[in-house]
Amino acid sequence: MRAVIIGAGLGGLTFGAYLARDGWQVDVYDKNPKVGGVCALAEKNGYKWEQGPLILGDLLPGEPVCELLRELGIQLETIRAERGIEMPDYAMWRPDVYAGMYWRRDRLRQLFPEEKEGIHAYYRFYDDMLELRYRGGLAEKHPTPLNKLRLALAFLKVKKYVGLNAKELMERFFKTEKLRTLFTGILADFCASPEEFQGLGIPFLNFETAFDKRIPLTKNGKSYYPGYCYIKGGVQKLPEALAEAITSRGGAVHLNTVVDKILVEDGAAQGIILADGTRVPADLVVASGGGKEVFYGLVGAEHLDEHYRQVLDTFRPMEAVFMLHLGVDLDPMRFMKAPLCYYYKTYDIYSATKRLRAGEYHGGHDGFLISVDSAHAPEFAPSGHHAVTMYTIAPDTLAQGDWEAEKERWADELIALAEEHLPGLRDHITEKLILAAPDYRRLTHMAKCSFGGVVPIWKQENPAHKTPVKNLWFVGQQSENIGGVGNVTTGARAAYLQMKAEMGAPSGKKGAK
Repeated sequence: MRAVIIGAGLGGLTFGAYLARDGWQVDVYDKNPKVGGVCALAEKNGYKWEQGPLILGDLLPGEPVCELLRELGIQLETIRAERGIEMPDYAMWRPDVYAGMYWRRDRLRQLFPEEKEGIHAYYRFYDDMLELRYRGGLAEKHPTPLNKLRLALAFLKVKKYVGLNAKELMERFFKTEKLRTLFTGILADFCASPEEFQGLGIPFLNFETAFDKRIPLTKNGKSYYPGYCYIKGGVQKLPEALAEAITSRGGAVHLNTVVDKILVEDGAAQGIILADGTRVPADLVVASGGGKEVFYGLVGAEHLDEHYRQVLDTFRPMEAVFMLHLGVDLDPMRFMKAPLCYYYKTYDIYSATKRLRAGEYHGGHDGFLISVDSAHAPEFAPSGHHAVTMYTIAPDTLAQGDWEAEKERWADELIALAEEHLPGLRDHITEKLILAAPDYRRLTHMAKCSFGGVVPIWKQENPAHKTPVKNLWFVGQQSENIGGVGNVTTGARAAYLQMKAEMGAPSGKKGAK
């Protein structure tokens, strides 16, 4: 049986790799010259950069993405990673001497002695949520009565917080916005404000292991805490490995190729039509990318039911990013304890998100991050030089001005802000590459750049993997409640397993009829 995959990003490649493993003839089509979508490297004059701060979860041994890759026969080398946070008037860098897994809690007690009780209560809640996570994993893998009972008991400890959004949860623990923003500031990266996000999700955005790679990941001899890492050699190694898993099993990846239409007859997907008019028949079509672009552009609203159209019309994609890639002959690690740091410049996440959605770009004054890509991939820069990325969230469309006309000015402003942390940076720049919303629209083939997928609004329904069109499945960041490498790949695996349960495995490799 033959499957066609539209889009060589992580979602499409993961789904395609499983298909190829199980005997399907797989053809992947992508308009770009490289696989990976936004995981493909940016390159210029001997420098390479990742598209954002790609410190990844779920990739270490025993974790979901690592297990997924193992199922596909893929093994990647990883490097444990950590990040720092600087708030407007205090910093949370790991101590030089290891001070235990709760050093952030202890430091916060010193900084905010009046909040001591709330800090203690939050970390008790944090521990209870990690226990719930651990018990949930065990009950899923081994659904014995004892494991189910332990999961239920773990849930009882946090049940009283179930109905709270992130804003309400933080107010339950802390009196000052300075502490609330420390734990909710990351939501700005997702273009979400705290009152839109489920409170129980906050600990999972603030694993202590993200801030100190020295913290052990085991408890009582068992894997317990999630860890973070870089992929050795860069994140593009992941889509490249997935593509190899397809081609090594007889599939093909067609780059620089645009899909113009998904063929639908009698309520079922029959294949695709390429931009040059070529018809490609298929028994299964898997599409990734923008929900509206796929279903209104390639499929046609007339083939969708009312509910799916309503979802497409109401779900909220994220906004864009402003990405400034620099080559420098200054070592940024002279000033940073970790290769990645978030620099928050406001405690008002709600207003910052509201301005973002209104098309107002903050230029880095609400916050930005600095990532030293060459710290984990030295080959990204010439000898004696370093590859650095500065990144902010940004509106897809500016309320005033034009990205192409303004991006040089915005880059200069961001460099000036970064010099507060990397003194003399401007004088050491040897290369510069600026990428804004129009660049990412072209890269992702979307009318609106939604760099990280969809805004993780609590109870929002996003386009489902299974579509109203028979034999048509949807994967990628806009099919998940929150984007990122881990969620996109594991989401694609879940979609594949659902498809397989409904369609069954092919009897053997053969072309479409």
